Amino acid sequence: MPRGSIAIAGAGIGGLTAAIALARAGFEVAVLERAHALEEAGAGVQLAANATRCLQSLGLYERIAADAVIPDAFAVMDGRQGTGITQAAMGAEAEARFGGPFIVVHRADLQAALLAAARETPGISILLDCAVHGFERQGDALAIHAHGGTTARADALIGADGLRSFVRLQLFPEAKPSFRHRAAWRATVPTNALPAALADPVTRLWLGPGAHLVSYPVKAGTAVNLVAVTPDEREDHGWSQEGSPDELIAHYRGWSRQTLALLGAPERWLRWALFDLDPLPGWGAATGPVTLLGDAAHAMPPFLAQGAAQAIEDAVVLARCLADGGDIPAALARYEAARRPRTAAVQRAARSMDRIYHLSGPARMARDFVMRARSGSAVLERYGWIYGWTP
Repeated sequence: MPRGSIAIAGAGIGGLTAAIALARAGFEVAVLERAHALEEAGAGVQLAANATRCLQSLGLYERIAADAVIPDAFAVMDGRQGTGITQAAMGAEAEARFGGPFIVVHRADLQAALLAAARETPGISILLDCAVHGFERQGDALAIHAHGGTTARADALIGADGLRSFVRLQLFPEAKPSFRHRAAWRATVPTNALPAALADPVTRLWLGPGAHLVSYPVKAGTAVNLVAVTPDEREDHGWSQEGSPDELIAHYRGWSRQTLALLGAPERWLRWALFDLDPLPGWGAATGPVTLLGDAAHAMPPFLAQGAAQAIEDAVVLARCLADGGDIPAALARYEAARRPRTAAVQRAARSMDRIYHLSGPARMARDFVMRARSGSAVLERYGWIYGWTP
């Protein structure tokens, strides 16, 4: 018999992972998604050991890894000179050190794998074109109001509906996304369109004054994902704003021929403004059987590549807390108590990297000197508290 019914607002990475974990724990799950169809959004995703270990615990890792790449190395590069600052071995060495593989995968492939797994899992229903815009208590349950007059009833509601969460808006109307005064530009280019030295299985972080660039392979090695981060004062929100290649290249004048080769390869760039959230005073459980998950709870800058990973962690911990049984609001309170300190710490760490990545002048030289003086593995060890986490 089902343990109870859970509604999840949002069919992104966190929402689908939570649906799978909860259904396997014995709950009936309805996923309410605002989009008309689940299509590609975003570009590449880096999943460190803390995320892949969660996926392994759910039996999802092999399905996702089929279209992913396990990088051989992580390299920090001087974006202007084109020379290496430091490098850490990845692959089997990093997996052994942190207890799980590090992979890079296209977001569309990750989303498709999670969606297929959700549709194969008994107890999950996915409703599209069904944006949640409000909820209210009705006895011991919730009435959840969605687009088109749909009303769903459930024992609990999980707001996994992203940065602009309607669930969070009802819970904490004063909590507004914080604009980071930067834009991220994304593109994917076929591997055969790049020099071989830039298409190998290495994740590279190219640093320079005021901007940076990340490159790594996706699509089982047949494409390279590019994310360029630049200063920007436009607050228009969305994953699919067309970006001018000339405008982007202007931010990288004087950079190395390697970075310019990467930036000049795509025919099309998409730009999105970067926002995050200040840590919230709670996620909703104090008011009843409602809580938040993923970006709705703790959106963070992409500078530590932990946004998706933290949502996956949330999903596993949420399911385990609810599976322990007992009162649902109490289980959600345990989930929040377990997750809020960690996600707030990751948010703060990601924000700090904004300053470190974009240093200029003597401060940039000092940063590079310190990184060169340390072993490449020390770059990863600095965040061992993130990568070594287990639920």
